[in-house]
Amino acid sequence: MASICRKSSPAWGNYMRSNKILFLYGAAVVSLSLAYFISPMSGETLLQRLTGFEALAQANPVATALVFLAASAALAYLAFPAMPLVYMAAGYCLDSFAGGATVLLGSAFGGLGAFILYRGHMPRSPQTLANPRSQVKIWLALLGLRLSPIVPAPLVNFFAAFYHVSPVQLMTTTLLGSAPLILFYSQLGRQGHELLSGAPPHLQQFSGYMAVLVLSTLLSAMGPWKSFLDEIKHLKDKAVASLGLSSRASA
Repeated sequence: MASICRKSSPAWGNYMRSNKILFLYGAAVVSLSLAYFISPMSGETLLQRLTGFEALAQANPVATALVFLAASAALAYLAFPAMPLVYMAAGYCLDSFAGGATVLLGSAFGGLGAFILYRGHMPRSPQTLANPRSQVKIWLALLGLRLSPIVPAPLVNFFAAFYHVSPVQLMTTTLLGSAPLILFYSQLGRQGHELLSGAPPHLQQFSGYMAVLVLSTLLSAMGPWKSFLDEIKHLKDKAVASLGLSSRASA
């Protein structure tokens, strides 16, 4: 029994050291989520602070855009559970399109950082990636997942890391697929700003964003969901089998 413990202790230590960054990342994600959910700050308080920040935003639009770019990238990297609030805040303080484009780009870079972290700790499956038909399915599936308003972005980043897709592939599908929903939230924030300032709402512009979001949602519903999930299960089974073989060989 003692010899087994001595053998397993170095292996566990090596595992902890090799995955130290991943554990620290997970702790930061959990801490941020808990801080958000237990925060006593009310919606009214947030609105007051946002209104105060909006005055500074009008005087310094470039600096404000950089703040939202950095904040959306950091929060997307840490899988912040309330990203729509960030998107609406950007639309509130900036123009709806400019604010939405800023947080879209920031979220894409943040998601790319998380994707690279996930991918570095995943087993690779070169056989599947070498298949052109599988490549097309992965492209379409990632785009469909990004277009869906109900699939969390961190989950899509995890799936992309599982497939070891390229960063270009991830960024392309993220920017194209996430744009309708993020721009819609940004437009909601801008409409809220117009409402509070007493200006007439831009119903035609809002209707256009809504139409794009509905069309993108319908497109996501027609994506290759079944084949995508089947391939995920197939890859998972292969990864588990390969890990089992390697562990038996090392023993």
